[in-house]
Amino acid sequence: MLRGKFGPTVTSQGKRRAWDTISQTINASFPLVVRTGDDCEKRWYVLQSKAKDEIAAHKRESSLTGGGPPAKRLSQVADTVFQVLGHSEVSVTGLPTGIDTSMMQALEMQQR
Repeated sequence: MLRGKFGPTVTSQGKRRAWDTISQTINASFPLVVRTGDDCEKRWYVLQSKAKDEIAAHKRESSLTGGGPPAKRLSQVADTVFQVLGHSEVSVTGLPTGIDTSMMQALEMQQR
């Protein structure tokens, strides 16, 4: 729903409901910081943008020739975004912005 193109089955109202459901789940897990659907959507795109930058840098480092140390591993957040988006959607990099640590905690809790 969230990544689908708009059409008869994917509407802006449906996407809004999906983000609201996500925010309710996050709020239930982390009640000290209340998030709206809009907050979650914005924070996802910030995480996605940062992860895409990190993944692009990792790809550049991995393709260098001439020896030297191996490229450092992706962070847990970047690796999770990479798994969600797939290989084809991470070649575009976004604008530099901050990462919300509570979203990183949510990802870590989800993996446990």
